[in-house]
Amino acid sequence: MLAGGQALRHFSTATQSQKVCGPAVKLLLIQYGLENRNIEGSGPKNKNILKSDVLKIVEAEKLKPVAHQVHAPKETHIEKKSIEKKSDIFGANNRSLRHHQDIPLSNIRSVIAKRLTASKQQIPHEYQGIDVRIDDILALRQKLKKSGTAISLNDFIIKAAALALRSVPTINVRWTPEGIVRLGSVDISVAVATPTGLITPIVKNADILGVLAISSEVKELSGLARESKLKPEQFQGGSFTISNLGMFGSVSNFTAIINPPQCAILTIGGTRTEVVPRNGELETQKL
Repeated sequence: MLAGGQALRHFSTATQSQKVCGPAVKLLLIQYGLENRNIEGSGPKNKNILKSDVLKIVEAEKLKPVAHQVHAPKETHIEKKSIEKKSDIFGANNRSLRHHQDIPLSNIRSVIAKRLTASKQQIPHEYQGIDVRIDDILALRQKLKKSGTAISLNDFIIKAAALALRSVPTINVRWTPEGIVRLGSVDISVAVATPTGLITPIVKNADILGVLAISSEVKELSGLARESKLKPEQFQGGSFTISNLGMFGSVSNFTAIINPPQCAILTIGGTRTEVVPRNGELETQKL
């Protein structure tokens, strides 16, 4: 095999550089070790060496291709330092970074993966989004906080969703192979991140609980979830799920996968402040 670039550069300094020939002829000359041979060309003005001129010599002398050894260019001190620096940056010289680690799936992560994969494959997902003004709720939270009662925005959202489900019972349902089951109670599943995976403890009868009772229930269930102490009936079932990433300010919105056998899920993004005209003046509002 020939290294074309380096071999052709070598040829340009040889005797044949005084003759005129194309790249294919040059390569043929090098291939048979004829680059330094003074060959009479049969092309125009007897200067252009043609491929046939070379092949005549090859046939007459029964030449065989010559093996050319090409040496890699020597690595400069600067290039070597640069390569060493890049290797160190990417961890090639750091043994602690050179070995990957296989983390086995926990039982809960395995179940989540199977169920949500099946959900995305088998349930037609359709998404809708809307902005909601929350100035009044934030003002109420601040008022309650001053009186010593701490309630999260998510607690209000759970209550609002529960009341909406009671008003629209066609969404407060579960899907079964036999058909749709309309539920008699409104049980809200709340997505909670734990060290072993995402789990959705259930706030039962959320439509008839007060916001303070919902807040207390969520705190208790979240604590049990993070300690892996939830009972099956505390996270299996439910009629509707809420997943809130609003505490991460950079997440304005996101989509989620329906938690079967439920038929709907609500996602909550972060809040933002907007300036809007109202009654001839500009004012800010929280969305």
